[in-house]
Amino acid sequence: AEQYKNNGYYIAHHILPSKALKNTLYEMDIILVQQLNYLGCAEQATDSQKIIHHHMRELYEKNQFVYVQALKLWAKLFSLQALIMNENIVSITNKLGITLPVFQTTPVLHIMANDLKITGGYHGVGVHQDWPALQSGLDTITVWFPFMDVDINNFPVELIPESHTDGLYPGKIAEHIYEVDPKFYEEKNFVPMEVKFGDVLFMSNFTLHRSGLRGDQRLRIACSSRYENASEKTFIERAYPSAQKRVIQRELLQPNFPQKIHLDEIYS
Repeated sequence: AEQYKNNGYYIAHHILPSKALKNTLYEMDIILVQQLNYLGCAEQATDSQKIIHHHMRELYEKNQFVYVQALKLWAKLFSLQALIMNENIVSITNKLGITLPVFQTTPVLHIMANDLKITGGYHGVGVHQDWPALQSGLDTITVWFPFMDVDINNFPVELIPESHTDGLYPGKIAEHIYEVDPKFYEEKNFVPMEVKFGDVLFMSNFTLHRSGLRGDQRLRIACSSRYENASEKTFIERAYPSAQKRVIQRELLQPNFPQKIHLDEIYS
């Protein structure tokens, strides 16, 4: 707890079960392989990082829209939600002050690979703090963990230790973030976080950080979520605000679907 309070981050080693991480990788690949098989490719699901990378590349090349849709569904897997709420993560966030945890957002997946870039899509973000994306409790903790070893050459999170106690830094609204004004930090102060399979990075929502863009031929899949504290004093005083909004499209996504014949197949 002292390291976290002093530095604005803490890496807990070997706290996520390998079996659970591999199971989620396997389920991610099922989602890919289902689409690949539908598109005429004969593939089988696996938890192998290299083969999953191959399947991602294969679907990416066949149909980028379907590829993106598959990755969006990854973030909604029950097994991923269970990892975020793993008892070891819950225990550490409790020790760091989260006494009544709430989640106002779903987990976010961060996928980085030099051969899977999408024009106009996500490939890392600049220097920012996480708090503006929620604007909830001041003690909110970002939990971040990878599905493979992340070293300095595999798109690590880069952060500035002890940058979490100066409040909200001036910045501007960018495409994916509230980007901090470069006048308020120095490049030399960024430290890459080397986080291994099974490790978890705990980070204050006020710590300055960014995506490291130094990557080789490997794939990096990571997940993050925010542990918010419903009992944080200012969160109560501000009537539980949230910058996140849920939007539902009421129009049918596929006109004239489903028909009775489709439901007969489900319920017969």
